[in-house]
Amino acid sequence: LGDTPVVTLARAATALVEGVTEDGAALARLLVAEGETVRLAGRVPGVAAAPGRLDELRAQGVLVEPDAVLDLDPGAPSVAFLDVWTPETAPRVARLRAAGTRLSCLADLVLARAPGPVIGVTGTAGKTTTAALTAGILRADGRTVHAGAARAGNLWPTGELLEALPSAAPSDWLVVELTSSHLAFTSGSPHVAVVTSFWPDHLELHGSLAAYRAAKERLVASQVAGDWVVVDADEPAVRAFAERTPARRASFSRRSGVERGAFLDAATIRVRWDGREHDVCAARELPLRGRLVSNALAACTAALAAGVRPQALAGGLIGASLPPYRGAEVARWGAVPVLDAGAAATPGKVAALLEPYADSSIVLIAGGETELGGLPVHASGEERRVLEAALAEVTRAARAAVVFGPAAGRLAASLAELEVERVRTLGEAIGAARSLAPGAEAVLFAPIFPVALDDRERFAALAVR
Repeated sequence: LGDTPVVTLARAATALVEGVTEDGAALARLLVAEGETVRLAGRVPGVAAAPGRLDELRAQGVLVEPDAVLDLDPGAPSVAFLDVWTPETAPRVARLRAAGTRLSCLADLVLARAPGPVIGVTGTAGKTTTAALTAGILRADGRTVHAGAARAGNLWPTGELLEALPSAAPSDWLVVELTSSHLAFTSGSPHVAVVTSFWPDHLELHGSLAAYRAAKERLVASQVAGDWVVVDADEPAVRAFAERTPARRASFSRRSGVERGAFLDAATIRVRWDGREHDVCAARELPLRGRLVSNALAACTAALAAGVRPQALAGGLIGASLPPYRGAEVARWGAVPVLDAGAAATPGKVAALLEPYADSSIVLIAGGETELGGLPVHASGEERRVLEAALAEVTRAARAAVVFGPAAGRLAASLAELEVERVRTLGEAIGAARSLAPGAEAVLFAPIFPVALDDRERFAALAVR
């Protein structure tokens, strides 16, 4: 293959799989086994297939091009399975559409090939925690559940999950988290669709707020009357998703009772289903506080739609652990807990985390990158307004902040009312935060901006040194 012109490979393939990664390799193997001529092409920053895997794939008949620049020539395959972080605005997307190629992704294939019922969760925030709690409730109820296990704790569909589907039974449940960059290239919908939240985010990947909304709405676009949609009754932008589907509707709310679903009544989680009300558990028994309790309410409602009895909900909630990087305690500096919310790389997520904290009570570690895949983040007018609101919440709740990386300057300028230390690396930020911690209610790592997965994964180890 070394002397074969790139254009020959591009034109010969009937299927393009973007991204020479473990997930891409699994998808390519499956398609070759089904008789497709598959081109596996392009690098994904920070992610790659295991050493030696490329020769294996070539021996299996996959046309492998790790250094292909797909924006220049993606070819004209009949179908293209795009990487999870491919922007809808990328030149390769426009070229493929112009060539008449059907656009898809690994998640789309997982939805299409699941032998049993599927619960799919989307939302600007809360997807991972809601999906994890939902899977936990179903397992506690005795169901066999398959779920994604992507890097960074996400429950995204993976190549491993795709390979497990042939051995799944029709009675098995599949629970997956679906982000907007999955949904932009999907054509199927889950049997139970859960929408946790919606506000401007990741607009650099979609080009506009309308396009971001349209991608999210694909979650429900192919539902039928017997399916379920679960929405947050407190948020008009989320409730509107239910108008896009003929599916049966259930809701959750932190503010008031709902006709069908889960709600917070004082400090108790209650559900109303089939005309009856049931107490589930006290909110204090959960690992969630403030706005994040909505994730548990969403999970309860999804489980009810899946047929779990109201009396069985508590078994999967009480004692549940948070997914990694979602605010769990990872260390103590004296009496001060250190909380790792490294997945809170967008402003709205950080504002939700800070809601239950008293004024001037925490030390925040924030920072990261100002670009993702060469595109500026939090850059649109809509996203800047969300960022400004989140930074106002930081100013209220934080007694001090340590900022690091390329985003440090932008954060420091907006947090002038606080004691702010600006450093270069995450390691330096941890050292600076340790000196500021005495007397704080907590030290919270919630970066607001994207951070490298390697940094996210090593925060806990650095915090306990």
